[in-house]
Amino acid sequence: MVIEFLTHEANAPYFFALSFLVILFVFEVLGLLIGMSVSHAFDSLIDFDVDTDVGGHLTLLGLGKVPFIIWLTFFFGLFTILGYAANAISSSIVGFMPIWLSIAPVVIVSFIINGVLCKAFAKAFPRFETTAVSTDTFSGRVAKVTIGNATFTKFAMGVVIDEHQTSHNIRVQAMDDGIILNQSNHVILVEKIKGSAIWLAIPYEN
Repeated sequence: MVIEFLTHEANAPYFFALSFLVILFVFEVLGLLIGMSVSHAFDSLIDFDVDTDVGGHLTLLGLGKVPFIIWLTFFFGLFTILGYAANAISSSIVGFMPIWLSIAPVVIVSFIINGVLCKAFAKAFPRFETTAVSTDTFSGRVAKVTIGNATFTKFAMGVVIDEHQTSHNIRVQAMDDGIILNQSNHVILVEKIKGSAIWLAIPYEN
């Protein structure tokens, strides 16, 4: 009975969300067993500039208050619970609601509650507060080119450590023509290209 309810076609979006949470938990446990935190690796890839207009609006949803993986877990958890609850009530009264009718309000309410929950969580557990910082603070920091060679016209992948000792994956490009920033080289981030996530950099000399 329970399995039939959980896997009912009207609950497909919520069953997907539940499956995502289970898979995420399994990968996190396996990651910890091999000495690698999947959540930390995932969160380090998801950086957004909280100083931008978009970033400002996203913070209203709780993004930027906690690590993204925690935000995602809370959201999918709320989405699953609210979705199943709505259909449980509906099915006991008039039958299952069509997906198109139930999913919109569930998503909206999940976003609202998640924003409040993440803000409260960040205050209650400040050590879990996200280390995602404004990318503008990377100016002047030393980064390392990790994948490819950066030139004046071509970017390469790099990594930079912020003040929280958290690594961030970035894209770097040589600031001056004729300069090549080779893989494994250390560089100094000078400025970010306006309207882009690419950082202009110069060679780092000890």
